[in-house]
Amino acid sequence: MRVLVVGQGLAGTLVSHFALQRGWDVHVIDAGFPSASAVAAGMFNPMSFRRIVEVWEAEKHRSWMLRTYRDIGLILGQEFLHELPIHKRFPNEEYAALWSQKADASQWLEASHQGATEGIVQGGGWVNLPLLLQSWRDWLVQQGRFELRPMGNADRVPGPSRYWNAVIDCRGIGICQDPELHALDIRANRGELLTLARSPEATHPEKDLILNFGKWLIPLGENRWRLGASYEWNRNDLEPTPSTRDFLLQKAKEALPNGGQWEVLDHKVGIRPVSRDRRPAIGPVPGKEHWYILNGLGTRGVLIGPRWAHHLCDIIAGDSVQNPETSVNRLWQSSI
Repeated sequence: MRVLVVGQGLAGTLVSHFALQRGWDVHVIDAGFPSASAVAAGMFNPMSFRRIVEVWEAEKHRSWMLRTYRDIGLILGQEFLHELPIHKRFPNEEYAALWSQKADASQWLEASHQGATEGIVQGGGWVNLPLLLQSWRDWLVQQGRFELRPMGNADRVPGPSRYWNAVIDCRGIGICQDPELHALDIRANRGELLTLARSPEATHPEKDLILNFGKWLIPLGENRWRLGASYEWNRNDLEPTPSTRDFLLQKAKEALPNGGQWEVLDHKVGIRPVSRDRRPAIGPVPGKEHWYILNGLGTRGVLIGPRWAHHLCDIIAGDSVQNPETSVNRLWQSSI
């Protein structure tokens, strides 16, 4: 089977990996536009902190995630996966009490003692997405399976004369610019991230944990941390915002007030593709033969992406049918 994967962000990387595992003749193209995956923090967390509940099928998604990134690491000879506990600062006593109550029934939460100011989540960590994406692209180039180009009309030809047996569309928010896919309800969520270094005289945050204080501080090694993220709707520009930088730095200063200054090494913007129900879009494009979509991975893409990329390959192979929770049809606005 000849398969074309369009877009080499996280979704395109994962689905091309699983397609190659099946022995398919896989080729990947990318238009070279900025990818949300390339600037994402890459964090994964089995818990949602707003109500202190486990995220959607956390154990199943985490199992797929660990196996997949380790397998890709073995192929590329690199380590991308970093498992770390997450320390959540309690905003008030009521939240601390709720945490203790929830911990009794959770496999992820550690019970906190009375008067504790933070709780611990096991099962978290981060994936080095910039390194993963660039390493996978380099490997594809070596294999003669990558081109830097946009999707063309010849790639869309259905029927017996088609060149590709399947086209897998992984263009993220860029899919919304395609006039043939304007009915797909994928929305843009804009986020800004900082890469920081700490001044020598400062008290450094712990390097073996992820700290959440309403925002995230992730240790990258070599005295560097990633701080984020902001969340904005109805804004698609990629220009870093000084006011957002200052807001994030102020939050970090409040969380770690013991002297010294943060040095901003990098400030980036990404546009996350998100669906209205926060579930991805997986499966065939309605009314389009041999054209499939993997999109809408959103803020939890690192965690949920591997499972659903594999599921899409199962659908293409005829080994599975669309899951109602993630089908493209539920996001297809037929009235448009």
